[in-house]
Amino acid sequence: MLLSLDVRDQIRSIFEKEFKEPVTVRIFSQAIGCDSCQTVEDLIRELSGVVGDGRIMYEVHSPVLDRDIAERYKVDRVPTIVIEGDKDYGIRYIGLPAGLEFSTLIQGILQVSKREPKLSPQTLEALKSIDRPINIKVFVTTSCGYCPSAAVMAYNFAIASDYITAEVVDASENPDLAEKFQVVGVPKIVINDGLVEFVGAQPENAFLGYVVAAYEKIKRDSQGS
Repeated sequence: MLLSLDVRDQIRSIFEKEFKEPVTVRIFSQAIGCDSCQTVEDLIRELSGVVGDGRIMYEVHSPVLDRDIAERYKVDRVPTIVIEGDKDYGIRYIGLPAGLEFSTLIQGILQVSKREPKLSPQTLEALKSIDRPINIKVFVTTSCGYCPSAAVMAYNFAIASDYITAEVVDASENPDLAEKFQVVGVPKIVINDGLVEFVGAQPENAFLGYVVAAYEKIKRDSQGS
């Protein structure tokens, strides 16, 4: 049992108050060459059982055997968790959401269940102008106290716009990506593979500013080519 009795009680209480509509969690996993995949499967299975009433449905996919599904969801790493509601919002967690990052998983599921982002009207209005693909990677570790707020912020931006996707990446489990994007402190946020980068859990307005700056760069580059 991965979830203690106290944690199970807390989860039930939170979900009774906040959970709205059914959520599907897709786990991309494989038995060989992935130390944390089985733990991710067990964690989601337990969580689904604790919440009950079919509110969290889950499916396990192999990127090799279910290649068409992996391609559809643009998943090329294991374990990867996809959280979706009536549609795929582009929300991913790459790694095992353990430690403090368990709250990122819980908050992601709850927000998707509400089918709307937890953002100010001003931010939502600003995001309406986004009409180019924006990918937000949030590098985290399971012991980082500021990481969950940055991760959930990115998830909310993805829920708010069909053009924005959000990937929370465990830096320890994905050292090649951490090295590629020079992650020396977390949370580190990388937009469109380095077009814009910043470190730290920023308030909503500042986060929006970075996203808009990335969008403006994309527009300028497309006009100049």
